[in-house]
Amino acid sequence: MTEQHTRPKFEFADGLRGLAALAVAVLHATTFTGRVGAVDDELPILGSIARIGDYAVPVFIVLSGYVLTLPVFRGDGRTLRGGFWDYVRRRARRILPPYYASLVLFIVLIALIPVLQTRQGTAWDNKIPVTLEGVLTHLLLIHIWNPEWAYQINGPAWSVATEWHIYFLLPLALLPLRRLIGVWGTIAVALMLGPAITYFLPTTTSGRYWLIGLFALGMLAASLTIRPPRLRTGWLSVIVLVTTLAWTTVNRPDALPERMIADTMVGVGVALALIAMGTASMRSRMNPGRRVFEWRPLVNTGLWSYSIYLIHSPLLALANLLLIPLALPTLAHWLSMVFVALPLALVASYGFFLLVERHFTTSHQKRELGMKQEPAESSSGTR
Repeated sequence: MTEQHTRPKFEFADGLRGLAALAVAVLHATTFTGRVGAVDDELPILGSIARIGDYAVPVFIVLSGYVLTLPVFRGDGRTLRGGFWDYVRRRARRILPPYYASLVLFIVLIALIPVLQTRQGTAWDNKIPVTLEGVLTHLLLIHIWNPEWAYQINGPAWSVATEWHIYFLLPLALLPLRRLIGVWGTIAVALMLGPAITYFLPTTTSGRYWLIGLFALGMLAASLTIRPPRLRTGWLSVIVLVTTLAWTTVNRPDALPERMIADTMVGVGVALALIAMGTASMRSRMNPGRRVFEWRPLVNTGLWSYSIYLIHSPLLALANLLLIPLALPTLAHWLSMVFVALPLALVASYGFFLLVERHFTTSHQKRELGMKQEPAESSSGTR
């Protein structure tokens, strides 16, 4: 079979998603170790390394922009398959049922387990108490509009709301803009839109709407995967990512402008990497990025990474609260969190995948998992 008749596979996207999910899980195992700041104060090097996981969400957002628009740019470059309402239906079916199931699960656990109801100076403190407003806004996916609601119940759920909002911008704004002002103009508008929302509506800061620009960078990467540039982007992506992560490790970007810059630079690096790996895949060639991210264990992890993201955090918080009375040294506490609590949380996440998420997977995931397929959603899949 010739190259032009071979449908390329983009397994590196699953591998990258899997690595990002594991990185954010390690981050939360670290931040939930002991009281707030314990690891940063006593194990600063470990804390700095673990904070790399804080950039998992930018990776997820760039990936979403990439995989959702690859089918668009393979086609006429203008419209989503099936139109607006079919697109919304498919996104809702993929994202919402697992999200709501996890929400109910943790509301029940918090209600039943007393230690989860008490603030003890840990990173769990801003997840409780669970209020009626918090529950209702989580159900409506608008909890990121107020910092009092944003992290209730399950901290990582903020990004589900942000991504859900961005989904609507794709057919309603980003694709129409691309037709009017081209892909580069669309990138510029998207990169300015998010910071503008944050500036004029400061209560939405928890939603990190500047990630809109990263979704658009994913679109750009998809476009340049189909129509590759002459520039070799692979090693350029390594330079951008290593430089950015080194800077953020040494100088933690807590201030809002610095955080926006750091997230955006990570997004640029990931987009460049996707172009390099996607172009190689289109040409049926292997490159270093594909060798790393198409490693089968990473790819397989990426197929159920949404469950990892939804489930791990409150379970790690619970493990930490149960360990605190033991008064372990910080290093022993951290080792217990990373090498005992985290694997157990991952097992629970996989159980959630089997019980819930797998019933709402994309056709791509079903193919990879050997499940019965439904009409294809896209060739590359998304979370």
